[in-house]
Amino acid sequence: MIRKILHRVIKLGGFIVLILGLGIAAGCSKDDLQQETGVLESGIPDENAQGVQVLEYTHNRLDYIIEAERIERFTDRRMMYGYTVTLTSYDKDGMLSSVIKADTTIVDDARNIIFANGNAYYESPEGTIKTQRFVWERTTDHITVPTYVVLTRGEDVLRGYNLRTDSRLSFVDMETVSAEGYIVEEDISW
Repeated sequence: MIRKILHRVIKLGGFIVLILGLGIAAGCSKDDLQQETGVLESGIPDENAQGVQVLEYTHNRLDYIIEAERIERFTDRRMMYGYTVTLTSYDKDGMLSSVIKADTTIVDDARNIIFANGNAYYESPEGTIKTQRFVWERTTDHITVPTYVVLTRGEDVLRGYNLRTDSRLSFVDMETVSAEGYIVEEDISW
């Protein structure tokens, strides 16, 4: 009787081993091993880096330097997200043009736009902008600040909302303005 039971267990065990072997062989077919890898989701960056300095060149000329605690780069969209950022721009002659500091910065190389958010600061030889958020469209050289802003040129200070200017601060269009500084009567054309 024990012999019959052992014989049945051996037959059953052999059958189970045979089924497992066939399952493994079928699971490792050539088609399964040669599948193409799809494109990563757009929410996952191609590169992540910490403590970074990125130098961007345009036609062998230094365009800007980004220093950040952390950067995420999406190469297919030509986007770079930086956290705790200092972005230093240079003009066509290689001279310092401006410095941007912000908690987060998005550089959209495809559209040549820089978005600065959180304690955003812009400095050029002509003056400074302090705000929470601004957008610099570099192709048209327009800086837009949709929030409260403090603009300083020399000893003159303008405070207001919805600033429009350029990187040289050569003109200023702003709403709800208050000012501190000196007025030269000849400069007023009312």
